[in-house]
Amino acid sequence: MTLGPLHVSARTRNRLIVATAVALAGAVALLIRSKRPQPPAPAPAPPRIGYSRNGSAPAPVAGAGLENGR
Repeated sequence: MTLGPLHVSARTRNRLIVATAVALAGAVALLIRSKRPQPPAPAPAPPRIGYSRNGSAPAPVAGAGLENGR
């Protein structure tokens, strides 16, 4: 059993070429997007200074009430 030559019309061949080109362009775009550098992680929130809004008082510092040794 021999396989004869495939007879593909010019229109079908052009469609295959265009489909291959579109698939290749999509693959390249995905590759470029996956290699793009990621933004850095957000920095942790700084400590709050001043009065708290949730009712918890800050811990007193040892010796904070002694201003001039009385």
